[in-house]
Amino acid sequence: MANKRPYRRKMSNYLLDKSMQLRYVLFVTVLSAVISGSLGYLIYEQEREASAMVTRAVESPMFADDPELRDVVATDMQSRDTNLAFTMVGVGLGLVVVLSLYLVVMTHKVAGPLYKVSLYFRKWEQGTLGEVYPLRKGDMLKDFYDDFKLTHDSVRKRQREINALAARFLEACDAAGVAKSPDELGGALERFRTYQADRKQALS
Repeated sequence: MANKRPYRRKMSNYLLDKSMQLRYVLFVTVLSAVISGSLGYLIYEQEREASAMVTRAVESPMFADDPELRDVVATDMQSRDTNLAFTMVGVGLGLVVVLSLYLVVMTHKVAGPLYKVSLYFRKWEQGTLGEVYPLRKGDMLKDFYDDFKLTHDSVRKRQREINALAARFLEACDAAGVAKSPDELGGALERFRTYQADRKQALS
């Protein structure tokens, strides 16, 4: 028997609520890009000013007899400024990418519980009150989810009690022979029996 391949979560699985998650990720990413870009620009300007001071120093009359030194220093300063600019751009882009991926994962921990609650509400609307399962480890909104689960379980318990009363009522009618009545009451009891069976199925 071939071994089953382990389940691998795709990035698209983390986007349960794309509108909310991407809007939040975009806002924080743009904000972080502006902040890191501004800081990077200030650092680059400081480095460029320092390089210019060194270049002006070697261009002074003190080094007039050594033009080769001036060229070497000027070339070295320009190379350092260029490398710093590329390094800071690379670090900034890397930071934005890492932060964006991290925010997708973190917002998934919020969107996941909300998505589960919306599914339970949809089933509730359709008349199904099945068991509410706990959140995954690491999910957020645990207090909110626990309150929802408590409310859902209370309604489910009440429906079970109503179903139990309905079952005893139908048993009493069967014992009294009312269900076999050919009149309208017998038909109504049969329809009620079907409804009660459906409600029992919805709670399983």
